[in-house]
Amino acid sequence: MKYNDEVFMNQFPLVKRFVYHITYFRVLRAAYGKNGLECEFWTHSIDAHLLQATICWCMVFGAHRQNEIHWKRLTDNNSKELEDSFRTGLSAHAGIEWSQWQRYWKELTNFRNQFAAHRDLQYSGPVPSFDTALKVAYFYDDWVREVIAPDSFEEPALLELATRLEGSVTPLVGELMKLTENFR
Repeated sequence: MKYNDEVFMNQFPLVKRFVYHITYFRVLRAAYGKNGLECEFWTHSIDAHLLQATICWCMVFGAHRQNEIHWKRLTDNNSKELEDSFRTGLSAHAGIEWSQWQRYWKELTNFRNQFAAHRDLQYSGPVPSFDTALKVAYFYDDWVREVIAPDSFEEPALLELATRLEGSVTPLVGELMKLTENFR
C-alpha cells in the first residue's frame, strides 16, 4: 500500500509521545498515592501528563476531518482498504469491537474537547480509562508497520518501550517522592 511518509513521520511520534505521557502519568499517580503526598507540584505534573496524553492520542485517533495526521490520512489512494484493515485489526488484535471503539472514541474525544483542550463549564464526565487508548496505540504500532512495509524503522515496539520506560522511571519517581516528603 502506498502511504504518505510525511503523515507517518508525524503520526508515529505522536502515538509514541502518548505512550510516554500515559506511562509517566500512571507511574507518578501511583507513587503519589502510595506516598500520601499533598503537593501542588506533583498534582500539576500528574495532570499535565494526562492532559498531554489525551491531546496526543486525539491528534492521531480523534476527528479525522480536522486533523491532517489522523490515522485515516496515512494514504489517499487506498483509504477504504486502509480503514478496513484498521477496523478489522483493531477487533482481531486488540479485542475491541467497532461498536466499542465508537463509544470509547466519543468518550475520549469529548474529554479532550470539553476538558483537556478546552473547558466546557457543563462537562462533568469522569476521566476516561486509558487502558483502551493504550490497546489502540499498541495495535496501531503493529498495524502501521504492516502498512508501511516493505519500509521499516528502527524503533522498538511501543509495548516494549512502555515496559522499559515504566521500569526505568519508577525508581526515579520513588526517590523524588521521598525527597518531596522531606520538604513538608
